[in-house]
Amino acid sequence: MKSEPAAAVEPRTRRRPGLRVLGTVIISTVSLGVLVWVAPPSQVIDTISDMNPLWVLGAFGLELASCLSYIVVFRRFFPEPSPPVSRRVAWIAMGAGAVLPGGNFSSAATTGWLLRKQDISPRRLIERCGELLCFLILFGFFVNLVAGAVLLVGIGRGPHDLEHAGGPILVSLVVIGAALAMMLIGRHYGARAPRVAQSIAASLDGAWQRLFHPHWRMLGAAGFLLLDMAALWAVCRATGHPLGVLALSLAYFIGYLASMLPVPAGLGVLDSGLAGALVLYGFSPAASVGAVLVYHAIAIWIPGLGGLVAWLPTRRQRLAEAAGLSLAEPAPAG
Repeated sequence: MKSEPAAAVEPRTRRRPGLRVLGTVIISTVSLGVLVWVAPPSQVIDTISDMNPLWVLGAFGLELASCLSYIVVFRRFFPEPSPPVSRRVAWIAMGAGAVLPGGNFSSAATTGWLLRKQDISPRRLIERCGELLCFLILFGFFVNLVAGAVLLVGIGRGPHDLEHAGGPILVSLVVIGAALAMMLIGRHYGARAPRVAQSIAASLDGAWQRLFHPHWRMLGAAGFLLLDMAALWAVCRATGHPLGVLALSLAYFIGYLASMLPVPAGLGVLDSGLAGALVLYGFSPAASVGAVLVYHAIAIWIPGLGGLVAWLPTRRQRLAEAAGLSLAEPAPAG
C-alpha cells in the first residue's frame, strides 16, 4: 500500500485535537444549557446563598474522609510501595480522576504510570489497576441495586414505582451480569483469548476474589463511595429541602453516568446529570442545581488540591534527578 505524503498526514493529525476540543465545548455548552433550563440562575444563586454553612462544612469533612478511605483501600491492592509512596500515588490518582476526563479510568491509568518503576511486572500492574477499578465500579452498581430493591418494596422515602426504582435495578443487573460473564469466559478460554480480553478477565477475576479474601482495608472501598454520596446528601440537606437517602443514592449513580463523557473534571455534564437525576427523584429544581454545583466544587477541589500537594515533591525529585544526570554526562571533546 502506498504511504500518504507527509503533507497529507499532518493536517489530519492537527485536526484531531481540534475536533476533540470542539466536541468538549459543545457537550459542556449543552450541559450548561440544561442546568439553566432546569432552574433559573437567579433562583440557584439565592439557594446557594441561603445554604446552611454547617452542613456545607460537613460536606467538606465527608469528602475528605472519602479521599482518606481511598488511600486505605489503595494500599490493599498495591502493598509493594512504601506507605509514603503509596499515599502520594493514591492522592495523585484521585486528583487525576477528579480533573481529567474519564474519572476512575483516568485515576487507574495514572496509578499504572506512577507505579511503573515499582517491583511489579507491567502485566500484573495493569491487572491490579483493573482490579481496583472493577471493584469500585461493581461495588457502586451493587449499592445501586440494593437501593433500588429497597425502594421497590416500599421502604424509605422516595418514589416506589417500577419506573423509578426498577430501572436502576435492571441497569445494575445487566452490568454485574456482563462482568460475571466476561470473567467466566476469560477463565474458560484462558491463554487462547486475546491479550486484552485476558487482562480484562484477570482484573474482574481479581476483583471477585477480593470478596472471598476479606481484609479490613476493603472497607475503604465502601467509605470512598458512601462518604462521597454522604457529601452530596449533606449539601442537599444544607438547602433545607428533604430528600431520602435511597432516592439520593439512585440519583447519584444516574448522574455519574454522565461523567463518562470525555469532559475535563466533568464540568457541565456531571452537574446537569446529577441535577436532572435529583429532580427526577423529587428534589426541588433550584435546590438540586445549587446543591450539585457546591458538591461538584468540593468533589473537585479536595482531591485535586490533595493530588497537587502530593505531586509537587515528586516533580521536584524528578527535576533533581534530571539535573544530576545532565551534570554526570561527560563534556563533548573539544
